Parts: sequence; structure tokens; C-alpha cells
Amino acid sequence: MLYFFLRKTGTAYTLLLLLLVSHTALNAQVLITADQAANTLAQRLAGQGITITNASLTCAGGANGRFAVQSSNLGLDSGIVLSTGLVLNINQAEPGPTSAANNTPGDPALQTLSGASNTRDACILEFDMVPKGDEVRFDYVFASEEYINSVCGPYNDAFAFFISGPGITGTANMARVPGTNIPVTVNSINNGIPGSLAGGLANCTNMGPGSPFTAYYVDNAGGSTVAYRGFTRVLTAASAVTPCQTYHLKLTVADAQNALYDSGVFIKAGSLQSASFTVEAQGPVATSTQPFVARGCAPGSLTFRRAQARPAAQTLQLQTGGNAIAGIDYLALPATVTIPANAISVSIPVTAPASATPMGPRTLKVSVVSPYNCNGQAALSDSALIDIVDKPQAAILTPDTSICAGASFSMRVQGSNSLEYSWSPASGIGNTLVKEPVVTPLDNINYTMTANLPNSGCAPASDTVTINMIPAPSVVDAGSDIDLCINTPVVFQPQVQPESGTFDYRWSGPKDFSAMVKNAEIIAPQVDNSGWYQLAVSSPGCPPVIDSVYLNVVVSPPLPVVVSPVKYCIDEQKPLQASGKDLSWYTEAQGGSASKEIPVVNSHTAGRQTFYVTQSYGDCESERVPIAVVVERCCGDDLFVPGAFSPNGDGLNDAFELKLDHDSKILQIDIFNRWGQRVFQQYSFNRPWDGTFHGQPLQPGSYFYSITISCRDDRTVYKKGDVILIR
Repeated sequence: MLYFFLRKTGTAYTLLLLLLVSHTALNAQVLITADQAANTLAQRLAGQGITITNASLTCAGGANGRFAVQSSNLGLDSGIVLSTGLVLNINQAEPGPTSAANNTPGDPALQTLSGASNTRDACILEFDMVPKGDEVRFDYVFASEEYINSVCGPYNDAFAFFISGPGITGTANMARVPGTNIPVTVNSINNGIPGSLAGGLANCTNMGPGSPFTAYYVDNAGGSTVAYRGFTRVLTAASAVTPCQTYHLKLTVADAQNALYDSGVFIKAGSLQSASFTVEAQGPVATSTQPFVARGCAPGSLTFRRAQARPAAQTLQLQTGGNAIAGIDYLALPATVTIPANAISVSIPVTAPASATPMGPRTLKVSVVSPYNCNGQAALSDSALIDIVDKPQAAILTPDTSICAGASFSMRVQGSNSLEYSWSPASGIGNTLVKEPVVTPLDNINYTMTANLPNSGCAPASDTVTINMIPAPSVVDAGSDIDLCINTPVVFQPQVQPESGTFDYRWSGPKDFSAMVKNAEIIAPQVDNSGWYQLAVSSPGCPPVIDSVYLNVVVSPPLPVVVSPVKYCIDEQKPLQASGKDLSWYTEAQGGSASKEIPVVNSHTAGRQTFYVTQSYGDCESERVPIAVVVERCCGDDLFVPGAFSPNGDGLNDAFELKLDHDSKILQIDIFNRWGQRVFQQYSFNRPWDGTFHGQPLQPGSYFYSITISCRDDRTVYKKGDVILIR
């Protein structure tokens, strides 16, 4: 709670902020309400089989409280806390200001237990209790700021749960390390590493055999919800008692010698119980959920226990309840069970007889009547629940069936959603572990469904369904588009795979054309028969696979497309070109024989030539289209390049000299030796090459030239070759 005050200083006012600490620490993961009454604390601990009276509290006001955990590594969910400091300092991150000196007396009863010369700041809760069983027990966690620096040191903060009453000599400490008589203190449960303030490991080992017990220690350094640096795991304090007698319980915690560093003990709400006889239900197979048995399957069991083995046998009376009916849902249970002498438990079976029809789940409740009647009233000591369920029953609703190839569908199954389903084989199944999978069979197949009730001991239910595949065409190709002249018979030639399949064929097309055969025929097609013809191929009862072909019917085939005239240079070799279907070539405008081979143009001599080409649709041929060919001398055709020269001064072929007609011009010439080195270059060939390089004669051999020529029609051509230099 925040309060604001204004204080006058001279002529000004100063804003003062006063923080009042509430008795409840909020906005934390462990909610603590401090300073509780003795009876409130004691009654918060009371659980089954315990009656509490005469509670008293000797403790500093802020050193006790009740707590509730939202999120923490403490191990407890709620309860009470007794501390040697202020409990509202506990619910924060470590390290935090958990230490406070309350300046209150210690507890002499803890001095011997801790080995300290004196104790300080004790917090003591005492009360009387009447147990209804022969044992009392409760759960707790001990925590301390003496961890980690004071481990194995003289500051051995301690606590105790002292019980006194019938059958107990003096007082006995219930807070002991499990399986030992060693009290729980900082030096008996820790990380096993002496702290900086320690007197040596011997201070820990001297607590008793096996000390220190590191397995019960939780290192909380850097923890975010509890400010103590360390604490124990959840421990259980227990003591044998005589039922219906009055006992006194003293819960006490104190600092050893040094009051600066605090300790505390957290005790679980409702955990102080005296139910010495318990019953536990088990199914035929262990499960983390409610135990159950299935009708007609393996039995479950009920196990009855007492807190301690005793020399005398113990007979317990049973009560049954729930909506399960004896003799129908389960075989009748005995009215009593007996735990043998020197034993702590006995088990009896729970059997659910088979049922011809499903009956649905029912619950059996079995209670143990306590043999100890405090105040003359019998009470239930413990009870357990076990479910009776139907055995696995499941059936495939999908009938044996035939489906079209490539089709998918969902299986239909009658059965409980609580069963575990599996399908085999996995071929064509999207998910084999669901109740109703989607299947896409690839071939004839038998699918088996198995339904299992986990942890029931029952044999799984199974069923099988047969799926037959109706074959479908994998390939349907209506064929290539068809061009033909009128009155030319046509037979469609589709390709269908597999060829061995038994399929239905259906053709449709212009002028209400239809046919039910694979190779449909049109005897005398006319122009208005032109259009798309669709072929649908299917298996009986299955959707068709469809393809189409275009039929083009003409009176006369169109002329082929040509380029004319075509220019050839002397000796140039290139094929004639024409676009069309089923071309025929001729050398005359009329008559002569046709050739399917493209004619070869004679380009060795300048002049004109004419060729003819037609296009045919079946037996129907178009008119002849001429292609004019012009053979002429082209740029560079008159260039003379010698193949060899001999610069020996005899006046015969002494230089590499080019000759060209007057309409063309040499722009550049480059000559290279065999290693790619340029030995001659000229941009206007106005002088021949004499076979020298930088004025020095070159060795005889082959040289390579590159010549660039500018033509009279502004084109540029290139000539490459080699010449032999002879010496």
C-alpha cells in the first residue's frame, strides 16, 4: 500500500512517499500471507483421519504464514511456513533480502539436535491431535540461507517435529533423513561441499552414517521464486501411534548461534493424515490414467495395505459402491479381506465377466472401513475407483467393393474412439494409425483393420475388407490433327494403353457425329465435317479419360508457302525451303515426275533456275508453286588468293599478292605464323607481302591469313585460309 504526504520546507513542499508493507506479498510466484493465528495454521495442516485441538504459537509476528504456489521449484502447492526471519522476504528471486534478526528466543530442544551452543529466533507451532489410524504422516520442505556458505559449519540451522503421547518415551523427532534416525539439518542434507564459513567436512559426516545426503538437496542459487539459496526435496515425516489416543505435536525451527541468516520449513496443506489402511486399484497393465478392467479380458486387482507390518493379522471390512453391478459388471467381492501376520498388504482380483452386448463404462468404488472406532463411530479409512469397460469391439462398415483405378475414399468403421487403430498393408493408405483412413488402392487388395484397447490385456479386434480395382486407361491419345480433301475416307487411329484393357469407346463430333468403336470412320467427309472430334474411353461405371483430334476437310489443299526468288552465290550450297504438308517437288511447271526429295541447286554457274513445289492432303494435291533461283557472283567471289609464293628474286611469284574486281575493296589483311604471332598487317592492300617480318626473312612454312572485304552493296565479308612460304 502506497501513501503520499506533502511536507513544508521553508516556502516549498516536498513530496514524501511512504511504503506500507502489506501482510500479503503479491505479484509473486509463491503467494504468502503472514502472521496467522495458531489454530489457522494448525487446521490448514489437518487431513484425513486427524482431529486437531489446543493449538498455540510461539513465534515472531512476521515469521509465520500460509502460502500458495502459482509456479515454483519448491515441490509443494500450498501449506504453512515457519521461519526464523520474515516470511514476506521469501517469495522473491535469490539472492534476496531473506535474512532478518527477530531478536526472539531460541528453542533449547533444538540445541542438542543442531550441535550449537545456543539457538535464536525460534518459531514454534504446537497442538494436540487424535489420529484415527496407527500412523501419522505429513510432507514438508526445509530451506535455509545457511546454504551454501555455512555448509558443514557451526551455523547448523535445524528444525524438528516433536511428537509425544501414548507409546512414545518422552518426545521423538519425526523430521529425519529417510531411512535413518539422523535429523534433517543444514549439515545433514546439502550439496556435500563445505562452505567458506565451514569448519570442515567432518561437521557434516559426524551427523551420522551416510551424511551429508546430497540426493535430497535442491541447489536454488539463482532461483526466481524462492529466495533461500537451497532447500530439501519434499520429505515425509511419519510416526507410529495408537489409534484414537491424544498426541502432542510440536513443530519448531530456529537459527543455530547466528541469527543473521534465516531458515524456514514449508509444510504441505492437508498432508497431516492418519489413514493407516489404504486401498489401491490396478488394471491388468499399468497406466497413468484411471485404472480399468475390460469385460471378458484380464482381471485387475485391489491391493490393501497397512502402514507397518505387525505380528498379528488384520481383517478389514469392505464397502462397494459406484454404478457397477456385482455379478453383472464384476464378480462379487468378499465382504472382508485379511492382511496376513508380518505382512503389510494383500491383493484380490477384480474380474469383469464377458458380455454378449456392449454395456458401456461403469465404475466400481471400493472403500476400507477403519477398524478403529474413535468416539464410537466407524469411519472409512480409504477408497479406490476402478472402471469396468467393454472389450475392444470394432467392425469395418465399408463393404467389399470395386472402385475405379485412381479413386480415393474414406473407410467407415464402427468402434469406440478410445481404441487404438492400425491398418495393413500400408499400400495406398494415407495414415495407417487412424480410425477411418483415406485410401487410394493401387491394385486389388485386402485391408485389415486392428483395434486395440491399450493396457487392457484384451486381444485386439480385427476385420478385413476386400477392394477390387476396375482398370482404367492409363493413356488416351486421339491422334495427330488430320488434314484431307473432301470425299477422302478417314479412319481415326487413337492410341490407348493398356492395349489389353476392356474399355468403352465413345466418339462425338460435328454434325452429331458419334461412334462406339475405337477406330471410328467417316466414309466421304465434306467441308462441314471439319472440327474437333472427342474420344472418351472408360471402364464400366468409371469416369472416362478424354482426348480430342482436329479434322480439317478442304476442297483443295492450300498452296505451300515459299520464298521466291532465292539468291545463290557461286558454289554456295543451301537447301530450298517451303512450308506445307506432304510436299512434292518438280522441275517443270506441267507434267514430269514428282520427288519427295528437295532438289539440289546447281550453283557452280551463274544464271537462273526454276523449281516447283506442291502440298498434298492425302490423294489431293495443290497447284504447283514456282521457286525462282538466281545464281550470281557475290562479293569476294573474284578474290584471288595464291596458295604459295617463293620470294627468291627470280621474278616469278615473288610475293603474296591478292587480286580483286574493281567493285570490291580490301579493308584489312592480317597474316599469322603457326604460333599465332602476327607477322604482317595492312589496312589497305596496296603492296604485296614479301615474306619478311620487321625486314627479316621468315622461315619457310605455312602462314595463316584473315582478309576483310567491303562489297559494292555495303556488305562486309571475311575470308580466311593459309598460304605456304617457299624458300
